[in-house]
Amino acid sequence: MNEFQIHPMTTADVEAVGALYQSGGWDARRSFLVRFLANPACQSLVGVRDGAVVATGMATVNGPVGWVGSIFVDASLRRQGLGRAMTDEVCARLDAAGCTTHVLIASEYGKPMYETMGFQIDGWYQILESFPTRQAPIPSRGKTLRQMRPDDIARVGRLDMRATGEDRSKLLTPLADTGWLLETGDELLGYLISVLPESAALVAPDPEDALLLLELLRHLGSGRGRDRTVRAMTVQGRQPGQEMLERHGWKPTFATPRMSRGRAIEWEPALIWSLLGFAFG
Repeated sequence: MNEFQIHPMTTADVEAVGALYQSGGWDARRSFLVRFLANPACQSLVGVRDGAVVATGMATVNGPVGWVGSIFVDASLRRQGLGRAMTDEVCARLDAAGCTTHVLIASEYGKPMYETMGFQIDGWYQILESFPTRQAPIPSRGKTLRQMRPDDIARVGRLDMRATGEDRSKLLTPLADTGWLLETGDELLGYLISVLPESAALVAPDPEDALLLLELLRHLGSGRGRDRTVRAMTVQGRQPGQEMLERHGWKPTFATPRMSRGRAIEWEPALIWSLLGFAFG
């Protein structure tokens, strides 16, 4: 472990990180990485051995809640403690930022390690997928679907905090240029912010409004080709929307555990219909 070093990711690391991800079956995500290097809520890290990037991690500070994300280790170097070292460093940075709760979405490889670190499963995200569509959704009478403006972020933040129990204002504000709102008069019915082409931060109290925003997500994904799916999400046992989504053609594909440690979060998972990304929830 003496030769393994962890330091902040820079734009000079992006190409190597993209290649590392591709070697492990992920998309390269280079534009994603560049965008989040500049996000004030995020600290992106790389682990280097013998001059090569062999691991990554990301700390996201949402007020008192911190997300552990993008823990990835070169497949040839797994089970050598590198993933644990990256996770420990991410958690240390969250602690230094004042986070009293740590949250993550676990892979099958990471889950046993996280359990040894005191993380416990507090829910399961059920992922559902559908194919893109070129047909744009049409809101019902009295409702408006429009692109987000910078002055919308305060009320988007209030709705998002109600849903997630987190203050994601620093995370979401720089992403507002990718956002859409559904509203009636001055009432915000839901929002969508999409950075990855297959998913979005998507919050809506009414399932019918959520369905319209998911149709927008399908439409926004149409440029990727009809063989690339987009993702919705429900929380198993806490959200009645899965049956509705299945009736409208969304197919359940896999479930993945959400794990946390520290102070419990008060949140309303029934309002959440897709994820900004597995690194952020």
